[in-house]
Amino acid sequence: SGMHTYGANARAFETEFAAWNGNKHAIFTNSGTAALHMALVACGIGAGDHVLVTSYSWSSSATCIIHHNAIPIFVDIDFDTINIDTAKIEAAITPRTKAIVVVHLHGLAVNMDQVMAVARRHKLLVIEDACQAHGARFNGRKVGTFGDCAAFSFNQNKCLCSGEGGMFTTNDEATYMAARQLWSFGETRSPSESRDYHA
Repeated sequence: SGMHTYGANARAFETEFAAWNGNKHAIFTNSGTAALHMALVACGIGAGDHVLVTSYSWSSSATCIIHHNAIPIFVDIDFDTINIDTAKIEAAITPRTKAIVVVHLHGLAVNMDQVMAVARRHKLLVIEDACQAHGARFNGRKVGTFGDCAAFSFNQNKCLCSGEGGMFTTNDEATYMAARQLWSFGETRSPSESRDYHA
């Protein structure tokens, strides 16, 4: 398109991906890791917050938590699925726990009914790391549509790739706007509007 960043094709990809996955909103990022960072910011995760995460995943699932001065609390895996053991989530919750990063690893969806039941009981936010699980379903519903927001990766070794890139998704307008502002360097206008250079 001749645009170096966020051109018409990027905006079209956001719209198409959101519709395909069943989300109201999507934001194209430069990587799945960036989408995970965006999810933490959009959920208001900050210094000292505890965030539960599986003990086995790609490093970004945990380092994105550390980069926001929050503390990853590791939950062991279920060896039948190699995903987070949903039966061990509740025991890992502390008074400072604010969210769960649920990783759908190797294309296999986590039991989201169990995750969401625990999250609702303890008023926790749920971030789905679906970087390796485009199109995966749990009980007929696509991953990335259960939690408060989700991250996908289009790295060259993922099941849907563009060489590099990622996607943040959510169904919540406030979460979307918080994420969109992060994408735009903290500016008060969205990338598709004229820039006002106020952050």
